[in-house]
Amino acid sequence: MITNPYLQALVQINFIPVLITVFLLFFLNVNIKFERHLAKQMIPCVILLLALIIDDNLDYYAYDAHVPQMLHRLYAMLGYDIRIFLMVCLINTAYARQIKNKLLTKVTYIPAILNALIILPCMFTDAIFYYNAQGDLVHELPGFAPHIISAMYIFFLFYLAINSMRLDRKTEAGILFLCAIMTVLAVLVEMFFSLRGILIGVIALDITFYYLYLHIEHFRFDNLTKIFNRDSFYADIRQYGEEKITHVLSIDVNDLKKTNDTMGHDAGDKLIKDVADILRNELDPSCYLYRVGGDEFVVLCLLRSNDEVKNMVSRMYKKIEEAHYSLAIGWDAVTSDVSVTEAYKQADRQMYETKMKMKASRREETAQP
Repeated sequence: MITNPYLQALVQINFIPVLITVFLLFFLNVNIKFERHLAKQMIPCVILLLALIIDDNLDYYAYDAHVPQMLHRLYAMLGYDIRIFLMVCLINTAYARQIKNKLLTKVTYIPAILNALIILPCMFTDAIFYYNAQGDLVHELPGFAPHIISAMYIFFLFYLAINSMRLDRKTEAGILFLCAIMTVLAVLVEMFFSLRGILIGVIALDITFYYLYLHIEHFRFDNLTKIFNRDSFYADIRQYGEEKITHVLSIDVNDLKKTNDTMGHDAGDKLIKDVADILRNELDPSCYLYRVGGDEFVVLCLLRSNDEVKNMVSRMYKKIEEAHYSLAIGWDAVTSDVSVTEAYKQADRQMYETKMKMKASRREETAQP
């Protein structure tokens, strides 16, 4: 049995963060060939996490050991900086999913950089923070910058969670809320119970939870169009069922084969992506778009009226025509006598009838002198 208090504390501080980091590294390595972009986003988080573990151990050693004051301050300063930059990594990943302007996401780094500049003079002056004769850390007014900026980031994390709710990403909102609340609780536990290693463990868990969520999301979406895929379509039918699903739309893009044959598959991919973007932009609230085949899309509508669906279909046709593309749409309502599956089949039949009429109309136009 280990009775050395220093060794016991060392194990307590490191066990959970190291275990989580090793797990995360293993998982990233296994999945990098499937999710290269996501792995690139998460690798800086893991590097910073490892750096924080090392720094926390050095800081803990310096607390009791007779090390130069400058080294002790260096460890404290780096600990503040790394914790904040870890929060930025998590926030930046979430923020990038909510806005299209990648440059704007870089703005999230500004407070973290400002914090690093504010506390940097602690190496040369007592005006920021210092260690007294008893080894306790004493903060002057500028020394509270890390706490203030950390609070700003936590509030921003709450904002991102609320915004995820607005974007109808309820699961992601729950994850972000959980991350923010866990971080606040960790700070309070360390503060009131004079414990170490809690916050770093929670930060490691926050990153892991969010990564696993994004990993699951990766397999719910179509790689080309970034809309829901076929598996998500059937999963949502099981989830919502006849109680909530009121309408099913079947959509098929015209002329994809012709585009592929005459202009190449890159042009065909662009056609599919452009159509998906147009359809997604015209969706009513509580309507979800899925790509279920090469040029086949489906929309599930929850708790919408017939008139609302008619207007949405009209907007889709109008925007598609303005973009000089063509597609056929069929739709049907789910009722007490018509299941979701039956409505989907009927919508599919209606879509093909519309498609045949379009082809017949084109032949007539071509035949005219």
